[in-house]
Amino acid sequence: MPSIEQCKSIITKVWGKTPEAFFILHGKPGCGKSTSIRQITEDLGIPPERGMFVHINNHEVVDFTGVPSVEDGFTQFNPTKMFWDFREGTGPGVIVLEELAQATTHHQTWAAGFVEERETPQFRLDPQVRVIATANRVEDKSGAKQLLGHLNDRGWHLDAEDSLDDWCSWAMDNGVDPLGIAFLRLRPGLLNDFDPNRRSNPTQRSWTKLFLSAPDNLTDAEYLYLAEGKVGEGAAAEWVAARGMMRDMPSIDAVRLHPETTEVPEDMAVRYAIATALSMTAEVDSFERDMLYIDRMPREYQMVYVTDVVRLLPKLLQNKTFISWAIANKDIFMGSE
Repeated sequence: MPSIEQCKSIITKVWGKTPEAFFILHGKPGCGKSTSIRQITEDLGIPPERGMFVHINNHEVVDFTGVPSVEDGFTQFNPTKMFWDFREGTGPGVIVLEELAQATTHHQTWAAGFVEERETPQFRLDPQVRVIATANRVEDKSGAKQLLGHLNDRGWHLDAEDSLDDWCSWAMDNGVDPLGIAFLRLRPGLLNDFDPNRRSNPTQRSWTKLFLSAPDNLTDAEYLYLAEGKVGEGAAAEWVAARGMMRDMPSIDAVRLHPETTEVPEDMAVRYAIATALSMTAEVDSFERDMLYIDRMPREYQMVYVTDVVRLLPKLLQNKTFISWAIANKDIFMGSE
């Protein structure tokens, strides 16, 4: 089963050759399906305003086919603006049919015709407009059901699997708190622990919203209650406890000033936090000093730092210290590529 990052790569490459290919991206709620499509749109050089996310269950089918009226004794279908903006001659775009598996039979029947013919009763889509659907899984009890057979047959199906590495890479590029990234590295099973019987669940979407939206002026008790409301009681309790310990880690400035003498904490959560914080703040000139400290940690934390820092600073791949480390640790580093 492909990761979200692999799904993105496949879709981007196929759409580069065949814009009319219709994909259905399956995955558990909150696993990053919609976010990945926004990234695909960006990677294809399509402006954000040319990407349209349509929650099809919020519309009547007439919104898609056009509102009928009678003119000169004939029925005319007057197109709504949502698809009119993607008509032939308007250029590249992406139409996302959200939560397709939760749609009614009537909506699915419309979708099957639309993705096959790529037209409404009044106009055709531009040849450079891509169409994709997202779908939750039936077993997650989110209202999803089996898609109609002929609709299934018209799509390219991709089942997205959880990927901690993919989420961490995205989070590092999008301002997520390094302590949050470090915690999920410590507890990867909580990245997408969705249970339809719980009201709140730890999912990629829930964690991301918690890390990005929680204000800094909450008391510890208020923060715990807020976290419980977003990721559930058990996950929130673990995160808040780890967060408290991580806050006591040595300062990054102290590590870089005295990399050979600054304490290396024993707690796993704090080690992950230091390795992540160092990598996210690294510069080419700081790498040598960072490695003096990182080399004093167990290899699993070295791996966290090195993998992140070379992704963020690719020029370090030519650095002598990195090359020496990679050779000495080729059994784990080369095996991860």
